[in-house]
Amino acid sequence: MVKPSAQLMTIEEYLRTEPEREVRHEYVHGHIYAMAGGSSIHNRICANIVHLLVGLNLAHGKCRVYPSDMKLRVGDDKVYYPDAMVVCQGELPNEFYETEPCLLVEVLSPSTKDIDRREKADVYRSLPSLQTYLIVDSESRTVRHYWRENGEWKVLDYVEQGEIPLPCLEGRISLEEIYRGVL
Repeated sequence: MVKPSAQLMTIEEYLRTEPEREVRHEYVHGHIYAMAGGSSIHNRICANIVHLLVGLNLAHGKCRVYPSDMKLRVGDDKVYYPDAMVVCQGELPNEFYETEPCLLVEVLSPSTKDIDRREKADVYRSLPSLQTYLIVDSESRTVRHYWRENGEWKVLDYVEQGEIPLPCLEGRISLEEIYRGVL
């Protein structure tokens, strides 16, 4: 994210005007933040992850899998564009956003890594529906895996190798698959 807009707006104004904008914006506490384009490595990692999630979903087809163009609305004061999102419950609340993901993925970029690791990690883990949050490094083969176990959040870093369980998709993805053709 880059500098916030100077003028505050309501979430209703944001949701009404965002589809018309040429550049995507995230919304946090009345401010909008323009989203910078990702690097080739960032986009290839995102594509690998979405491909893997869609593949896992094909087995049962009960979930909705999204790339980075679908918004996640968190209450009345935040709207984000996760790099990948999976929703396995409820009806679509709005054609432009989801509210109850079971899995969220952010691929780190130099300009957003601190926000993804701190602000978004805290906000995302406050979502009752969320089971898994992955923070994927775009500069090294490292994935931080947050998961909910008996109501408590656990965290484990995978470095170079490993398979990450994704309960809502009833499967696993490996670091080898995430970084295939990239790192």
